[in-house]
Amino acid sequence: MELSVAFTLWVSFGAFLFFPTVKAPPLFARTAIALCSAELLACLLWTAGRTCIVPGCPAMGATARTAAAVDIPALTALMLVLAGVYGLRVAKNW
Repeated sequence: MELSVAFTLWVSFGAFLFFPTVKAPPLFARTAIALCSAELLACLLWTAGRTCIVPGCPAMGATARTAAAVDIPALTALMLVLAGVYGLRVAKNW
């Protein structure tokens, strides 16, 4: 689980740095950094939900865990696929 979270953070931040160097539309870089920050926030909420004793914290932690482990990595993969399709389309028309 932690490996997928770390990989998602690494890939999304790397994509944020890579997209401007290949002159991709700014939307891709903004999406990559938004996914990176969402993953980081989900990890922080997940950790807070594990150590918190206030009622409602376990539910928040479980929701953040699902987001960090399933939802955000899936969206990151979708972003990379769409960026790849865009890149292939641009290369074909070049």
